[in-house]
Amino acid sequence: MAAIFTTLGLTLFIICILLLIFRWVKTPYYRVDAKRMIHVLEMALTGQATENDWHMTFGMTIRHSPELEGVRQQCLVIEEKHFIGSQKPPYLFTRLGLDELQEVLKNLKKNDKES
Repeated sequence: MAAIFTTLGLTLFIICILLLIFRWVKTPYYRVDAKRMIHVLEMALTGQATENDWHMTFGMTIRHSPELEGVRQQCLVIEEKHFIGSQKPPYLFTRLGLDELQEVLKNLKKNDKES
């Protein structure tokens, strides 16, 4: 009988410890900023970006910055017109799409330096 109470006590203790750890650690938070966008655009222009890099950066709505959301929207328009994915490695975009992304990157860098 003592073994049952010991097992039950240890189980409750472990559950309490786990709940405290989960509360302390919290859920990871992913927030896209200008530096991340610049990095992924540079990777896309040099042929180092993967489809996953692109979609993780430009696939989520940006609520904390209207300026970055505008840049994201520009990139999505370019994606709709010029995205070729892995059809022509290593680049994700056509030559015209890469030229348009270069302009977006130039403007983003300019605006990032001003802030």
